[in-house]
Amino acid sequence: MIRGALTAVPMVLALCGCLFGRVETSRVLTGPAGPPYAGPVAIVMENAPPPASFVEVGILQAIGYGTYANLARIVESLQGQAAGLGCDAVIRVHVDQGSSQASGTGICVRTAATWTAPAPPPPR
Repeated sequence: MIRGALTAVPMVLALCGCLFGRVETSRVLTGPAGPPYAGPVAIVMENAPPPASFVEVGILQAIGYGTYANLARIVESLQGQAAGLGCDAVIRVHVDQGSSQASGTGICVRTAATWTAPAPPPPR
C-alpha cells in the first residue's frame, strides 16, 4: 500500500507542473550586454522590417509549458530577458504554439534610440 502511494507522488507532482505551467528560457550572447533597460521592450515579428539601426546583443528563446504555453507568456519572457541584457527590442521573433507547449525565439538588440557608440579613445 505504501509502495503504491510512493510511486504515485512523483506522477502527481509532474502532473501539477504541467497543469500550472512554466516557462524555460535560454540565451546566447552575440554582442556586449548592457545595464538593464527599464523601458518598454518592442517586439518585431520575423516578417516585419527591423529598426534602421541597431546593435545585436543576443539570441533568445522561451519555451512555455502547460498553462504558460501561449503567446502572451512567450512574448513576456522574451521581453524580460531582453530588458535584463540592456535591450529595447527583440527582432525577427518567431513563435510556434501547440496545445501544451509554445516556443519563441528572437534576437535582442539595442536600437539607435538607446544605444550610444563608445567614445573614441583620447588622442595621445
